[in-house]
Amino acid sequence: MRGLSGLIAGALALAAGAATAGAGAQLDTMRQGTAHEAIYCIAGSGNDRLAAGVPNLLFTSGDAGATWQRVTEISSPSAYLGCVMTGDTALIVGQQGVVLRRDAKGWAKIDAGTDARLFAVDANAAGRAVAVGAFGTILTSADAGRTWQKIAFDWNRTNDQGFEPHLYGASIESDGAITVVGEFELILRSTDHGASWDIVHQGTASLFDLKVEDSGIGYAVGQNGKVLRSRDHGKTWATVETGVTANLLGIARAEDGKTLVTGLRTMLVVADGAAGATPLVTGDIATTWYQPASPARGGGWLVGGHTGRIARVSQN
Repeated sequence: MRGLSGLIAGALALAAGAATAGAGAQLDTMRQGTAHEAIYCIAGSGNDRLAAGVPNLLFTSGDAGATWQRVTEISSPSAYLGCVMTGDTALIVGQQGVVLRRDAKGWAKIDAGTDARLFAVDANAAGRAVAVGAFGTILTSADAGRTWQKIAFDWNRTNDQGFEPHLYGASIESDGAITVVGEFELILRSTDHGASWDIVHQGTASLFDLKVEDSGIGYAVGQNGKVLRSRDHGKTWATVETGVTANLLGIARAEDGKTLVTGLRTMLVVADGAAGATPLVTGDIATTWYQPASPARGGGWLVGGHTGRIARVSQN
């Protein structure tokens, strides 16, 4: 299984430990679950927050993550792997093509026309959305996730065998420009809502998360300590030296512009003007895994991961 959740479980025993020297940090637990729980996505809009993970593990917060309430009015036998919030609308995607949508009317299950595992979803304020997943699955929406269209792509453009790579991360800017990342360090970009695509980067390491801001700054992270940075809305990418070999899983931009990178036994902070990354050392960062991350109100980040934990990270 090349799925991201399977990679986490299989790689923990082999992942490199975090660097022994690094910046101090504080990690405060906001929600603690059980040994069999896991949080795979966190999203936020204003003071509202959303966190989801293994089947039926879904929480919301109305106080920027200080307290969390479990959602019981909707359920799914599939794990939730990606989520996004834009205004009052929330979207969640996961295994077996599950798509959940919440608006002012409440939660609803959406038929997106696929049973492929969906790893990530993003949306903008104009109602444009993109979801990506297993075996080259790309879905787009023009109505805030109510309906979805599957995008066809000629994978012979990326490899001689026409192999359909898993796509793990997606980002959509306010103008509708879409960037997606996946296996083989693949980065694709579309400026016409998925009608056509540019192959802007390829390599060897799988990329597991991505964020491109309207400012033009973008980051992608993945295997073997890989961090890539873009300064031109994802058109070109350059490597940020991290000094680690761990698999890196998540990205979040703080209010001050610093970027948190989460991973297996590793957590890093990257400043836009820095050539490298600074490891954070606190709590159990060096012995376990955190994946999803979201900016916290007032500074720092919210992270989720093992044992259904949701925590706030701040840099000292």
